Amino acid sequence: MFKLLTHLLVSCAALLAAPCFAADYDYEIKSVQYKNLAARLYLPKTQEKVPAVIGFGGSDPSWGFADANGAMMASKGIAVIGLVYFKTEPGLPATLDHIPMEYFISAVDYAQTVKEIDASRIGVVSGSRGSEAGFLLAILDPRIKSVVITTPSKVAWSGMTSPQSAWTYQGKDIPALDLPELPNTPQLERFHIALADTEKVKKATFAFEKIQGPILLISAENDQIWPGTAMSHDIMTYLKDHDFKYPARHKSYPTGHAFSQATAPEIKQMIVDHFVSTLKNISP
Repeated sequence: MFKLLTHLLVSCAALLAAPCFAADYDYEIKSVQYKNLAARLYLPKTQEKVPAVIGFGGSDPSWGFADANGAMMASKGIAVIGLVYFKTEPGLPATLDHIPMEYFISAVDYAQTVKEIDASRIGVVSGSRGSEAGFLLAILDPRIKSVVITTPSKVAWSGMTSPQSAWTYQGKDIPALDLPELPNTPQLERFHIALADTEKVKKATFAFEKIQGPILLISAENDQIWPGTAMSHDIMTYLKDHDFKYPARHKSYPTGHAFSQATAPEIKQMIVDHFVSTLKNISP
């Protein structure tokens, strides 16, 4: 279980929020009123239809990831639908346990209702625990055409407080690994032990070949939370072995899980560039 993973994306979101280049577009922020979504729309002010990115964080339940990515991309002409999905708002699950993937899919449905958004150009950005939902969203919903994941996992994991899966789809658990309870064993080592069970890993590994667009992975080589760089290498190998038909890139940095102030501008630029090239600069 993931009792130790409650702080993962606080500093990462803060890094992404730091300005590193000038804005090209003004934008407005709107509260989303759609189904049960707790979401904000960061919408560039332009007469042209814009692409959109669904953005959500990991085990930090705050608005930090959504706000950071909203500011980062809306100022470059890309709308962001930023979500929170547990704890932060009334009506959401109290913990990161048994989160329905239909919740994230409804964000794509919402994008199709916004007249300023070109619904043929939708992507997803997430990281850490949210990487699991980010990959699953792109796998389950072919309307997702571009993916960026930071500190990725190649498999689904159990919930924050339960040995059952953190994610469900159509009322069923997504196959997931559980982190073994081993007192006095470092967390990173516990992940290595779980990932050594090849049969369980095979069942819990995402079907990356079903993703319908380019992928960018960004990992931390000195990650003390989980082996994100090793899992990123495995994802790249998986994509090659399955003849993935879209571009896929992995960039790693010699930092910890939350990256660093020194790497933030480059990472931020890389994420924006990926979506500009794969969504914004594609003809409608």
